[in-house]
Amino acid sequence: MPKKVRPAQPGKEEPGTRFFGFVIRGTDQFTLRKHVLILAALSLVMKWVTVFITQDVFLSFVDLFDITYYLKFALRIFGGQVPYAGFSLDYPQGALVTILLPLLLVILSGGLPALAGGNPMGYVLFHQAIMVLLDLGTTILVYLIGLRLFDEKRAFRAGILYATAFSAAYFVLTKYDSYPTFFLMLSIALFIYGRETGAYLAGAWGFLTKWFPVLALPYFLILDLKSGVEKKVIERNLGLSVLLVLVVTVPFFILSPSGFITTYTINTGFNTLTHGFIFYLDFIAKTLTGVAIFSTISLALAVLAELGLLYVFYRRPSTTPLALCAFILFAVFAFILTNKIASPQYLQWVAPLLAIFLAGSAVEAVLFYAAQFWWFLEFPVLYNVIYNNIAGYGPAGAGFPTVTFLFFTVKFALIFTLIWMVARKLAAAPLGQALKPAQPAKAGKLQKAEKPA
Repeated sequence: MPKKVRPAQPGKEEPGTRFFGFVIRGTDQFTLRKHVLILAALSLVMKWVTVFITQDVFLSFVDLFDITYYLKFALRIFGGQVPYAGFSLDYPQGALVTILLPLLLVILSGGLPALAGGNPMGYVLFHQAIMVLLDLGTTILVYLIGLRLFDEKRAFRAGILYATAFSAAYFVLTKYDSYPTFFLMLSIALFIYGRETGAYLAGAWGFLTKWFPVLALPYFLILDLKSGVEKKVIERNLGLSVLLVLVVTVPFFILSPSGFITTYTINTGFNTLTHGFIFYLDFIAKTLTGVAIFSTISLALAVLAELGLLYVFYRRPSTTPLALCAFILFAVFAFILTNKIASPQYLQWVAPLLAIFLAGSAVEAVLFYAAQFWWFLEFPVLYNVIYNNIAGYGPAGAGFPTVTFLFFTVKFALIFTLIWMVARKLAAAPLGQALKPAQPAKAGKLQKAEKPA
């Protein structure tokens, strides 16, 4: 809990409220504690509400396929097989934490006999509990980042938006994406609060859980370079990040180079999934020309999009924490839109940053919830109703799938509208506007002005 802070002496800077190592300014200890408790309660309640509306309102299903899939890997490791060497594993090495930890908790709680008897619910419930806790952390990080970018009220509204994001909540309960999403948001929070080394390490660990959190690191590097951070500090942060990745990955590479490489290349061999923008573009291209080309060039599109964003960020006359958050959001969106797989849970990755940017007005909040609703309809409600990943938009020979095509047209229109709204906010913000340092600036540290962006 927040520590009590002595009042600042006349002529001295208010030291701020300390919260888990973060120095929070712009709010008092009581308000901070109250807001965190409210957001935590909302986040927990929303998980129950999401299950209720999924099953009892929309008469749909809570998808446990992925969690039981993780369980199969956990049992193989428990049986003595070595991941990546003894069997192929679809996920990077950091994912082993959330694959194995629920099984360990099942064993410690005496639930192994039930699991051995074919009942996976102990593993499922522990996995869900871990994801809920990580998502609770993400909710609080949304609030803390909001406090650095905006005022106290808007930060609280951002926290409420994310805590009540029911599409994201569904995937908290059914996938492990809460884990990398937490580390993406942790890395951003650490960086804008002046904890750059921790930010780089959090981004590197995020890369070891699922690849997209590493997209934040180039933006940290550019902002450090543009802010005049000492070269040796940058080299230390990068070196520690690389060292962390090597320490975790090299042992598995030595055990089985082919098994290790397969993990990082397996997605390139997958078929294009129906959920994604690449499938949508290919459907249009094939309908009009008979040729589907976008899945073939999707990787090139991803590289061009990410490099283009980095170039624009680098060329900005002045770069602020507000711009940093916006460009990381754009980078994650670009990764999703150009990905052949683009599973529905990928949209959980952008929900925290969208909540931060769309907490400025009632209209923005309505758009945020409209997107959440449409993504929730996509999965689970309309899966196997108007589309699936086998038949695509519709069975072959059934005619043009008008309803499905229109549904996905609205989905991508919503996504590009959200991107446009964030870009418009960024364009309206003064280029030189930034934030007051979380702690007294040291030589080579990022300097931030007092007025919130």
